[in-house]
Amino acid sequence: MKTIKFILINLISFAVLLALINWGCGLYLKSIDKKAQRENLPNYSSDHAYATKVFHDYNSIQHQYEPFVGWRCKPYKGETTTVGEHGFRIHPASNKTTTSETKTAWFFGGSTMWGEGSDDNHTIPALFNKDLPEYQVKNFGQLAYNSRQELDALISSYSKGDRANLVIFYDGVNDAAFLCPKEISELPAHRLVPMYRDKLYTGKAKLAKEIVAKIFFDNILTLVYRNQRQSESPYDCVSNPKKAEQIAEIMMRNWELAHEIVSNRGGRFMAILQPAAFIGNPQLDHLELDPDLGQNFEAVYKNFKKKIKERNHPWIFDLSDKFDGEQRIYIDFCHVSPNGNEIIAKEISRLVGTLEEE
Repeated sequence: MKTIKFILINLISFAVLLALINWGCGLYLKSIDKKAQRENLPNYSSDHAYATKVFHDYNSIQHQYEPFVGWRCKPYKGETTTVGEHGFRIHPASNKTTTSETKTAWFFGGSTMWGEGSDDNHTIPALFNKDLPEYQVKNFGQLAYNSRQELDALISSYSKGDRANLVIFYDGVNDAAFLCPKEISELPAHRLVPMYRDKLYTGKAKLAKEIVAKIFFDNILTLVYRNQRQSESPYDCVSNPKKAEQIAEIMMRNWELAHEIVSNRGGRFMAILQPAAFIGNPQLDHLELDPDLGQNFEAVYKNFKKKIKERNHPWIFDLSDKFDGEQRIYIDFCHVSPNGNEIIAKEISRLVGTLEEE
């Protein structure tokens, strides 16, 4: 009994010590991440304090399951960010009174369209609405959505009988970045496919292992491997050109299906290939980016551009070079500060004006 008691005491002591070390590693990782927080970038030099509020609201956003698309934001009201009761981000002009004559514009995309890094008044849809106030604008953007999820969201809206005069898809980043990882082995897919498959219908034993790992190991392992260069790339769009081509082809077909749905029901559809830090010649001296992701990203974007040229659809626009120059716009590999959203919004407004004149 004494031996068993001695062993138990030592095991409990070891477990407590391991949990404390894991907790301490978590605090250290948070302190490192805090120094690199995006609100401290020179993009926000005019008001770092306000940028801190913007990112506080962003980090407070929660999600819930949504049929067909996977997830959607929960309603949220912060100092800089508002998500309405149906899970869509809104800006003040979204609530204006409409009539049967009011033109409607729907914007679809991922977090760049949603407006990560900007307050409610400086998202792409909000700035477009400022340029063209005659439109009732709705921001369908959701964090991490790719073109396939946007197509599902569009179908769901049309299946309810809703219609829009103008529908815009703003894509490229999420189709490239979140489908190139090796763990995405079958297309079409979305970012959370590996997590869904790993966590759903896996039983209580799997859940117990995850809880133990979170308490005792996760932060320690994260810290150990943080600065170790991976010997093997987690992406395979460079090593597997067929996958890179397939990602691009699926996005093009998603756009073509969306165009068919909208145009056959009296609306106008536009698809936009969005800018990304790895594409073109933007100012990046304030950022540290993953070159491995960049190489795989470029492999997919090369296919995007080729297919856009081959299809030659008049409703597809390549804006991937719009952030070239000396101005600091990116806050990571794809998200931008409000000055970037203003550039894109003005370009979309100009394109819409040109189309309306035809």
